[in-house]
Amino acid sequence: MAQLNQVLLVAGTHGNELSGIYLQKFINERLFDANRTTFSSSSVIANPEAVKRNVRYVDTDLNRCFSDRAQTMPLDLHEHGVAQQWIENLDTTANQLVIDLHNTTSNMGATLILLSQDPFYTHMGAYVKQRMPEANILFEDRKTWQEQPYLCTAGKYGIMIEVGAQAHGALKSDVLENMKKMLSFVLDYLEKYNLGQLDSLSNYDAYFYTEEVTI
Repeated sequence: MAQLNQVLLVAGTHGNELSGIYLQKFINERLFDANRTTFSSSSVIANPEAVKRNVRYVDTDLNRCFSDRAQTMPLDLHEHGVAQQWIENLDTTANQLVIDLHNTTSNMGATLILLSQDPFYTHMGAYVKQRMPEANILFEDRKTWQEQPYLCTAGKYGIMIEVGAQAHGALKSDVLENMKKMLSFVLDYLEKYNLGQLDSLSNYDAYFYTEEVTI
């Protein structure tokens, strides 16, 4: 796989998940450095209208609008139009890793969500787990990349960081610190990957998405 020379940090995919939104403020105010020597980082709010209203979404969940099937849906819903703009922009950007930042009300700590078992991602999980033993690594790769509904799959490379427990529309300092910590290790991993300087990586425990249970 080619070196990745750009990172796009996405916050506000869900407008009431505030840790990523505040982390973006820290980046803009130069209180958190997301750049490394081999790549530059930029940050953006995915769904500004939802953030403005402090709601998860306006019409429908933006983070379910990126599969091939979802792209055929009409653009009369707000998030469908937003998703189409994202697809057009990310399709034309090469060698970029999209990192989508999320909160959850679930008490699942800091979780790195990987959508492929390509060595780039499995090694990322190992690197993060070695340095952050309390982290959870979740592989949600039961679908192909094109079938995944998530924003981070609109480009060629993407992951999600999800940290909880935190109520929607609220902010907790420990949750924000966990997001910063995990993100820092992901950025460090990418730097070492680009430089060919990865140390020996150990086996690790991970979770896998197996089935949906309707209750």
